[in-house]
Amino acid sequence: MADMVDTVNHRTMCTSRAVNYYAAHHELFPAENFALASIREEAAGKRILDIGIGAGRTTRVLREISQDYLGIDYAQPMVDAACCQYPGVEFRRADARNMDFVPDGSIFLAVFSCSGICMVGHEDRLKILREAYRVLQPGGLFLFSTRNQRSPESSGRFLFPDLKLSINPARMLVHSVRFAGNTARRAINHLRFSRLNYRSADYSIVNDIYHDYTVMLYYVTIEAQRRQLAEVGFAAEAEAWDNTGKIECDSCDPTMTFLVRKT
Repeated sequence: MADMVDTVNHRTMCTSRAVNYYAAHHELFPAENFALASIREEAAGKRILDIGIGAGRTTRVLREISQDYLGIDYAQPMVDAACCQYPGVEFRRADARNMDFVPDGSIFLAVFSCSGICMVGHEDRLKILREAYRVLQPGGLFLFSTRNQRSPESSGRFLFPDLKLSINPARMLVHSVRFAGNTARRAINHLRFSRLNYRSADYSIVNDIYHDYTVMLYYVTIEAQRRQLAEVGFAAEAEAWDNTGKIECDSCDPTMTFLVRKT
């Protein structure tokens, strides 16, 4: 199943539809801003590795912290889009599961935003955590976002697209035709890929609504995520934020952002 999840997600991330979507978005989510604000001064001027850059959504913000920056993504069309948006910036196609071109202990801040770490299966996720640990300096930081198993979105239920209403009959007809087409596309994709769904107490792999149900995303509980990090060697108590602020106990937000230090 892990190979199928990887194939489905990589194929989607290489489509022009996905590239154009990410190229149009440049703002960070509130949880990402909260986490970055807490370490901005500490990371200033130090080596940053930006993993899963997409079309460069996080590039500007991270290069404001440090010009010593490298961005990577495993989808070549995403790398090409980032190069177009930020000419002269260091980007390369690479897979977070094997970053052997990055020397041990050479990075101060590694960032994997937009739940990019959720686009692989369980064992591959652990590989990414081990690679992040390897490339970080002692005392270095890993900041990443992940989908939250405690959120309603982890159910993988089917959601209809929005139907725009209009008092203009011609415009309403156009909106209705578009709604029907989008609904059919979502339903077909959901039928194809939801058979890959997997659920356990700690984590799930779910055919997610993103890109009209053409991705499989990994959802995890906050306790299981902290346990995974500790088993790799990171500090035991990773800090976490959702879009309302720091998570003190638990959260039902769809996404959580973690910040953890290499001991």
